[in-house]
Amino acid sequence: MRGAIIIPTFYKRRYKMGLSMVSKVLFDRIEKLCNIPLIYTDKPNLKGLDVAIIYAVPYHNRSKMIPGVLDSDTKLISYFGDLQCHYNRECEKNKKLMFERCDIIMGGFYEKFVKWYPQYLSKYKLFSGCFYPYESYADLQVNLKPKMKCLISGHVNYYYPFRKYIKELWKENVNGISELVDIKGRAAVPFEEYPKFLNNYFCAIATSGMFGGIVSKYFEIPAAGTLLLAERKEELDILGFEPNIHYIPITRKNVIRQIKEVLNHPENYTKMRENAMKFVQENHSDINRSLQFKDIVGRLIDEE
Repeated sequence: MRGAIIIPTFYKRRYKMGLSMVSKVLFDRIEKLCNIPLIYTDKPNLKGLDVAIIYAVPYHNRSKMIPGVLDSDTKLISYFGDLQCHYNRECEKNKKLMFERCDIIMGGFYEKFVKWYPQYLSKYKLFSGCFYPYESYADLQVNLKPKMKCLISGHVNYYYPFRKYIKELWKENVNGISELVDIKGRAAVPFEEYPKFLNNYFCAIATSGMFGGIVSKYFEIPAAGTLLLAERKEELDILGFEPNIHYIPITRKNVIRQIKEVLNHPENYTKMRENAMKFVQENHSDINRSLQFKDIVGRLIDEE
């Protein structure tokens, strides 16, 4: 099989800056496991390829179609990254053209994909996030003397409305929440130190973005042995996460109460932390996603 993963040159620059590390770590793993080269280009030559995986094209801020991709005879997989177009008409038009042309469409955003693109469900393969790299989490143990606070890490802005809501409660210290929660920005610690940073906290919070996607924090937090408090999503259920077994479900209505409950009674959640850590490390690492990727590509080629 001759294949290639086509990645816009935009990402090569971001990787050099230490950004977009989710996709970089995953693609490096896939390249080694599947022996499919990564090609950074905006004008790929697909001639002679059995299969090409097109990553994050078109995108909400890069809405152009790859030249020649619609006319190629190569089997195509769209790994779409973010699903939303933020009302960019060109992106919306070209995304439909790409989905129509591709043999397989893979990515997260399960609930929105079902709602926005039901005509392509037969092509869709759920390919959610993960924690990464596996080796950075594998040797961690559940921290029995953690910092007794709940952590919110990452961006807190318009695109993450639940996080923004919690920060507003935190700023006003509603029911004493500012004493219970730490809010750290995206660059709180270097990438390589992030697993141990999470492991230092008793609990941490994961919420979806405004379009319902399951972000990497859903996997990173329990993989680090930290108690996960999370906004429940259908995609999470499909991935095997059981509420009150692997995580504590939170809503805007109960979030303060749930935070207080777990911090006031930490002894009741040791087993949950252990269960979730084992479950996620066994099922939702970059190794698992690489194997899933290999299976998706292999099945497409075998259909010939």
